[in-house]
Amino acid sequence: MTSGTLLRRAFSSTERAAQLGAEKGIASAPASTSASTSSVSTAPAAPAAERLLPDVQSPPRTHDIHVATLQLTSYNKKTFELDFFADFALRVAHAMQIPTGGIATLPIRTSLWTVPRGPFVHKKSQENFWRRIHRRSIKIYDASDATIDRWLQFLRHHEMAGVASKVQLFRRYPLGVGQHMQEAASDVTTSEQAVRAMADEILRSSKE
Repeated sequence: MTSGTLLRRAFSSTERAAQLGAEKGIASAPASTSASTSSVSTAPAAPAAERLLPDVQSPPRTHDIHVATLQLTSYNKKTFELDFFADFALRVAHAMQIPTGGIATLPIRTSLWTVPRGPFVHKKSQENFWRRIHRRSIKIYDASDATIDRWLQFLRHHEMAGVASKVQLFRRYPLGVGQHMQEAASDVTTSEQAVRAMADEILRSSKE
């Protein structure tokens, strides 16, 4: 009689015992068939969600005004540092009560260069070099200029090696700001003319 037949008979006997115990209301534990099967632990594995950091909810948007966009880039093949810093920037914004649009994964930019291996004999032999740029983007809404500057200053202080950042700011100014800028520019030109006139007077006085 083969070992497979013995195992099948052992499993069938334990199943029958469990059925009889269930009918009589007795909880029976299944017996182990061999030493090798009894040594295997049957504890369920911890789900992957428990090993990660909990998600942080973004504060609600008040006016839904787009004020800034943070773009993070990395040349590293493994995007652990990029994802880690993007999550860090998002959590800092939520801690400062800044509404965000979440982390967006932008398309990967690929650049390819083909150069000769060497002059003379090897000039027909070419070598290819390529670079991949991984990018992440975070949009910021409904925050004042001072809050955005403070958030960016905190990110610069805790920046991570291998991750480059670029910020696009959208500033809102009141009506009539162009006229104020023009008046300021005219004041500057007037002051320059006054300085030149004063310099001419100093030169004339020195000559006399």
